[in-house]
Amino acid sequence: MRGIKSGSLDRNPRRTAALTVDVARWPIVVLTYEGKPAHCVLAEHLREIEEKVLSVREPFVQVIDQTQGDIPDALQRAQIAEHQAKMGDAYRRFCVGEAYVCSSRMRSAMIAVFWQAPPPYPYTFVRTLTEALAWARHQWASTREHGGTEKPLR
Repeated sequence: MRGIKSGSLDRNPRRTAALTVDVARWPIVVLTYEGKPAHCVLAEHLREIEEKVLSVREPFVQVIDQTQGDIPDALQRAQIAEHQAKMGDAYRRFCVGEAYVCSSRMRSAMIAVFWQAPPPYPYTFVRTLTEALAWARHQWASTREHGGTEKPLR
């Protein structure tokens, strides 16, 4: 698991930002956001998702833990929406769903992103990582039951 950190480029550096992409539980992918990353750090993180997750070209479920992340600003929301639009075909074909672990304020920010680039897969917002992982396992099992994939969870 490679993590990306930032801090010195932020205008308001309350804490160092860290973004991680964990594929150790594939097909469940866990993305973790801490702090507020600089725009270049967020761009690198989105490229890391393309490299480690989307380029595999196999079905997956994402759990996105934003409990320690700051609300993305308008430019960051646009970066995320642009990434989702650019990678839309891969997300449509391979993403079985996403579970967001976040506050109600973060949920509102993510819904703003979804207005710009609606996700082509099911998603949910929950309060704990345990709930998110349970949803991801259920989503994976439901996909398998309906012929979406033959691969079992690790």
